[in-house]
Amino acid sequence: MPNKKPAIISAVLTVILLIIFGILSVFTQMLVLNGVNERQGMAAMGVSLVCQGAGAILAAVLAGWLTNLVIAKFKWNNILAVVIAVIAGTLLGAVISFQSIIISIPLVGIR
Repeated sequence: MPNKKPAIISAVLTVILLIIFGILSVFTQMLVLNGVNERQGMAAMGVSLVCQGAGAILAAVLAGWLTNLVIAKFKWNNILAVVIAVIAGTLLGAVISFQSIIISIPLVGIR
């Protein structure tokens, strides 16, 4: 059984990076929703944040699983496995974050 420290480190680093990316995407979404009804804008931001939270959890699970996989199966170095897993998890979270913004705007009825 592989050591759990690298998996925990990769999951935590992924979540931290996605929180930073989420803050930046909320500011971007505020700029995009400029001029929209406050009620619709807050609903769109709420839907987007829920999707981003779910994406961050999914990305953290992926990062931890990928770290354990490459260490156990492919015998990679711990540091390299953490770096690759954090990059993969952050990319997945960023894609989900972008899609959550795209989906949340029409979902609440903003045209």
